[in-house]
Amino acid sequence: MSKVVAVTGGIGSGKTEVCKYFSILGVPVVDLDQISHEMSAPDSAAMQAVRAAFGDEMFEADGRLNRARLRELVFSEPDALDQLNQIMHPAIRAEAMHRIEQHSAHPYVVLAIPLLVESRDDWQSVDHVLVIDCDEHTQLTRVIQRSQLSEVMAQAMIAAQSSREERLSIADSVIVNDQTLDHLQEKVLEFHKNFSKTCQ
Repeated sequence: MSKVVAVTGGIGSGKTEVCKYFSILGVPVVDLDQISHEMSAPDSAAMQAVRAAFGDEMFEADGRLNRARLRELVFSEPDALDQLNQIMHPAIRAEAMHRIEQHSAHPYVVLAIPLLVESRDDWQSVDHVLVIDCDEHTQLTRVIQRSQLSEVMAQAMIAAQSSREERLSIADSVIVNDQTLDHLQEKVLEFHKNFSKTCQ
């Protein structure tokens, strides 16, 4: 069985770029956000449960999930976020474990998981936690620029996640992403070389 490296970090920390580079290095990446998107197909069991919980107004006329509307709801009402997580997380976790098992020939697999602090007890199979870190001002600026959100919405999304301190408290390794993309890739390569040795 491959070792599992969980890559986590707050929104805007740079997890996506880190995981892209792991893929370039030949490391399989299982991305929970990607799985979540795939499970948002109109006819999926997960979306039927979301519709039952939150109503038809969260969906477009063609049956597609209105992500913006649902995002506004769950980041303004904590109970709604908890309810959504209870619907989505078990199904996403089961699919992630299935995909990890398909890569058993590799020394290790990266599991891209934004909310690891909030769900650590559900991921006992994780062997190593790699936190991608940046200061909160940098995080806020990136979220606003990337997603074209208002500062209020960006702050609400950041506040809904675990704190920087909580993420760092569960880290086995940390990559600080506060410089250039080249610098970030150098740090990922360094981690890859060192961790690969532990898998031999």
